[in-house]
This record gives sequence, C-alpha cells and structure tokens, in this order.
Amino acid sequence: MNKTLWIDASVGVAGDMLLAALLDAGANVDAVRSGLKTLNLPGWTLEPTQTQRGAFRATYAGVRVNNAEPDPGAGPPDGVPRGTTPGTGNTVGHTHGGHTHSHTHSHVHTHTESGDTHVDDSHRPYREVKRLLNAAGLPERVLHRALTVYDRLAVAEAHMHGMDIEDVVLHEVGAIDAIVDIVGCCLALEDLDIQDIIATPLPMGTGSVVSAHGVIPLPAPATLSICQGYPVVESRWPGEWVTPTGAALVCALAKPGGVPAMTVRATGYGAGRKDPPQVANLVRVVLGDTPTVAADAVVEVAANVDDMIGEHIPGLIDALLAAGAVDAWVVPVLMKKGRPGYTVHALCKTPDVDVVSDTLLRHSSTLGVRQTPHQRRILDRWTTSVQTAYGVIRVKVGGRDSTAWHASPEHADVADAALRHNTTERAVFDAALAVFSTLGAGPQD
Repeated sequence: MNKTLWIDASVGVAGDMLLAALLDAGANVDAVRSGLKTLNLPGWTLEPTQTQRGAFRATYAGVRVNNAEPDPGAGPPDGVPRGTTPGTGNTVGHTHGGHTHSHTHSHVHTHTESGDTHVDDSHRPYREVKRLLNAAGLPERVLHRALTVYDRLAVAEAHMHGMDIEDVVLHEVGAIDAIVDIVGCCLALEDLDIQDIIATPLPMGTGSVVSAHGVIPLPAPATLSICQGYPVVESRWPGEWVTPTGAALVCALAKPGGVPAMTVRATGYGAGRKDPPQVANLVRVVLGDTPTVAADAVVEVAANVDDMIGEHIPGLIDALLAAGAVDAWVVPVLMKKGRPGYTVHALCKTPDVDVVSDTLLRHSSTLGVRQTPHQRRILDRWTTSVQTAYGVIRVKVGGRDSTAWHASPEHADVADAALRHNTTERAVFDAALAVFSTLGAGPQD
C-alpha cells in the first residue's frame, strides 16, 4: 500500500498553513524541529498551537524568527493597513486575501562557508539556499523534495527577471521563515512517510498587492510563473489566497486531482493567521492508504454542442484521438429550450491539454471548452498474439504484476479473419479467447 496525501487547497495555500495541516494530521513536531536544526539557521522557533477558523478547529504553525511573526503565510496584526510597519524593521505589508503577508527586510547579515558574506536574510541567493540544504545532512527524500521546490521558485524568478537561474536572488522566499516552512513541510511529509501527493487546482485571486517589487496585479506574475503546467481556477473572493511558497510546494510536489480512492487514515487542518468572515481560512489535508498500482494525472476536456451535424461526430472523435486524447466519447444530452445536443468528452495527459482543446474548438461548433483535472488509476496493458484456426489474432490484455485480469481480441484482426474464413466475428472472437485462456499470457518482449 502507498501512503497518499490529498491537499485541499480550494480556499488557498501558504507554506506555513500546509506545514500546520501536516502537523495536525499527525506529523511529529519534534522530528520536524530536529531536521530543521541541521540547517544551522539562527533565531527561529516552531510552536504549533490550536486555534479556530470559522466553525473549524485547526492548527496554527507558529513559526517565528527572532520572536517576530513570520512573513509568508502570516502577516501583520489585524487592523494594520498596507505598507505600514507592524513592528520594528523596514516592512512592506500587503494583504493576501485571507493569508495576509508582511515582508520584513531585517538586514541580518551572515557569513557562509562558501565565501559569500553579508547575505541579507530576506534576500538569499538561490545558490546559497542550495548550499545550505546540501550541507544539512537531510534525509535523501527530504533533500530532493526541498530542492525541487526551490528549483521551481528559482526558475520562476529567473523567467520573470530575464536572468540566469544561478544568478537569481530569492527575495522573501529566501528568508529564514520561508526556509522553515518549505523544509519543515518536506520533513513532515517524510515523518508521515508520504509517497504520493495529490492536490486540487489552485485558486487565483484578483486585485493588487504591494511587494518588494512595488504594486503588482493579481494573480501575481511570480505565482503564475510558478504554476506553469499546473491547473488553476479563479478564486471566489478577491485578494491573494495562494502565496509563492504555497504554490511552489503544491506545484513541485503534487499531481493535480480530486480525492483519490483511498482508505482514510487521518485529516489535518492548517490555519492562516487571518480569520476572514467570508470563508474558513484553512488548508485541509487527507492522509490515506492507496493500492500500489499504476496511476497518472489526466485532464477531461469537454464541451456541449447543439448545432452540429451528426455525420461530423465520428470525424471529431478521430481528430481528438489523433491530437493526443487517450479516449474520446460523445453523450446525448437535452439542452436549454429543449434542444437535443451532445456533450463531447476527451481525456488527455496534461501536456496535451492545449492541443486537444484547440482540436475540439476547431472540429466542433462549440465556442468554449471545459477542462477538469482527474486522477486516473489504470491497469498495466500489453498485447499478445495467439494462433487460432482462423490465423494469428492479437489480444489486448489488462492486468497487474504480469497477471492478466482482462483480455479482448483485437477487433480489426477478428473482422479480417471472419471475412477471410467466411464465418462470424463471434466465432473468431471466442476461438481467440479460448486459446488465450490456455496460455495465461503475460507481457511479451
């Protein structure tokens, strides 16, 4: 069995909120603290507390640096307006929807073994973060996950500023509190022994925020760059509900999808600092056991049509399959004003979404398509050939661990053999299955 984590980020996600949710689901806080101490970062504490968000009990991570409130996922106290300083330091504050942030530029300088000196705590170079992580002696999977998250952040930053990735300086996400959030999440995942991570699409907010780069529109360009290749949706509430740190953790470590088929073992709720009236400011995680079988992320592209000639439907399905869809089908529906129509569906891998969507738009009469991420669990598949009285027939097989669970003779071979031998397709089909059943054929080389 695999231990699988599903992240419900439908309200939003920040690094400290995800850390809190993992601790709430049972990750050992002492194990997380012990791993973080190997980074030799000064002045941080991790003291989770129980709190309430809306009607729900939750855990608040309580990450502090030099006894100050953290930057990512926390923010200034209630009532502090944008751009003001809630405490000491040169702070640029901005509201991220329910996840209000303040970016404190502490100007704490440190010396490093690499020879880099006077590294501003809130503006740490990407190469310095990599050196820090590699030198810490973290468990292999923790190190790999943490580096994967920071690689995603650095690639986004390099793209945004048109620079080489090794020259990137990570602003707020290079600060101590952000490192604690990111590495802390990876340590918590390790303590829970999570193999697979699945998450909802990320909600993109609207409006604008003040950052280290001035006033920027929402969705924040950096967050959008981090989310490249990952599905997003529009948030129902204005403001920024997904922080760069939260986006990087989800996009780098998780596959998109709904709740997977699992036996639920634990749930956890991680709270943001704010408690807005319109929604419970929480990230929810569900931990469960899933069978160790093949699975992958797919996207369903669909559209309703009510003005398309029926003769054109087969050509549309052929075009969708040629564009990369792994399956395509049409369902009759009754549309508005009682008009009969069709819903056209195509299932495809994430990299093929754009091509398949454009194909559906081009070859049908629809003016728009829907895209819904799914998690697909599949059997191993292979083809074997059997010798029958009607000739060689290919048989498509589905199974697991080289054991056949289902078998179906290839229709094209069956139809051709039936025509050549002047018999029925059913006779050829049954003959092929009978031979196959005596072989118990596994995958062929």
